[in-house]
Amino acid sequence: MVTESKTMRLEESDPTTVITHKLQDTEDLVQRYKGLFKQQRFSDIILRVGDERYHAHRFILITASSVFEAMLSQSRWKEARQPEVFLMEEDECIPQFEQFLGYLYSGEAVLKTMTVLPLLLLADKYEVACLRRSCLQFMMEHIVQSPDTNRALTWYQYAQMTGQSELRDKCLSFIVSNFDTVMQAPDWPCMVLQELTGFLASSDMVVLSESELWGQVETWLLHQNNKDCLEDNLREVLSHIRFTMMPPKLLVLVEKSSLYVDHKQLFAEKLNQAFRRHSLALEDEEPAMGDAPLFQSQREEYRSYTSDDYLLSHKFSLPGYVNINKIDTRISLDCQARRKFVSSSRVKVDDQTLFSVYFFPRGYFTTLTIYGSYMGRQTNDVTLKVIRRRPDLEPMKVDVTLMLTGKKNDMKYAAFTHTWTTIFTKDNHTLSVDKFLLVDKLMEENSPYLVDGALQGTIFLKIQDVGSHLVEAKDKE
Repeated sequence: MVTESKTMRLEESDPTTVITHKLQDTEDLVQRYKGLFKQQRFSDIILRVGDERYHAHRFILITASSVFEAMLSQSRWKEARQPEVFLMEEDECIPQFEQFLGYLYSGEAVLKTMTVLPLLLLADKYEVACLRRSCLQFMMEHIVQSPDTNRALTWYQYAQMTGQSELRDKCLSFIVSNFDTVMQAPDWPCMVLQELTGFLASSDMVVLSESELWGQVETWLLHQNNKDCLEDNLREVLSHIRFTMMPPKLLVLVEKSSLYVDHKQLFAEKLNQAFRRHSLALEDEEPAMGDAPLFQSQREEYRSYTSDDYLLSHKFSLPGYVNINKIDTRISLDCQARRKFVSSSRVKVDDQTLFSVYFFPRGYFTTLTIYGSYMGRQTNDVTLKVIRRRPDLEPMKVDVTLMLTGKKNDMKYAAFTHTWTTIFTKDNHTLSVDKFLLVDKLMEENSPYLVDGALQGTIFLKIQDVGSHLVEAKDKE
């Protein structure tokens, strides 16, 4: 008896004799709960959603959702005493409720661009934080989609309403820079008027042409979702359509449309202004002095049009960007830009301004040529320089936009856009900007700004205004 007692004390005092093993059979636990989903066994509540009835378990609902916890465990709620509870859900959420309920049992759900928003709305309503985070993360990773599955407009609207700033900003950036894509998306007709006019007010919008934009806006106006407010919508939208940026032959087609025929009075001022501007541009005339202030106030700015008709966009490509020497990465472009928009066949040489563009995507450097080319002064900052070739020209307000192309889900898209506005004068004929993008971001593996290893992009040069009044206004500031 004495010997046994000593042995027990020895084992207790020697930690090397204690064997521990932490079990983590979580998968088995999940499967047990998952097996209860939609089963009548042990079910103590029925959830009725639309025409469907789901056998559920209060303890699962209460532990997964703070809303269900309040609803089913607090006596002040009538649902706490009912064996069957009717849940009023939005029409688009009803088909997703079964998957939502299944997530509460298993933590599993299949996320798709077409259905993730209804699932997120349910997660918001019932305060299921983990599902909400997963849905938001999925949406931010799938903003870039082909037109047939793209939902950026709908997600942007949700983010605006709920204060999801990161999702809102990512959606907005994609929408404005890829407007041709979103105009073809299924949710284009469902966009609300306030959002549409907000987009149309932007000069940063990247789109093929104003006529293409107007065609899609016309589709939105005539869609069954919006026809009940057609006249009010048309009045609001027309103030943001830049008809002066459409050639006369396409303006004539506008006048032949049924929308114009039925609402001539709403179109009259805008179309007359457009035809008058084209007439003055072709005759190379300026308005009479008494009309100048009014004429100037009606000037419409260029958007970032990609069509060659506008002579605004200048493409570049640098294959094998990551692997080539820095001294070989400078991109040089000689660009022409129009002071005023006229049809391509009517462009005059003296109406074009020449610019030199230098883009340093691996950092700025100067070049020394002594028995070969060598780098002189250099930095590691991505740099863009734009020089007006004739400093003696009158002052010009110019928007310079850099757009870099990316590729995701087999689709090319505008992955980065940034715009700088400057006034070129005799004393200020160069725009130089840097540090707007990190070299490391361009050099990283699977960089979002490369297409199959190539750096591809576009420079937009938009002369938005011309005249001495630009300097006078700046001096007053």
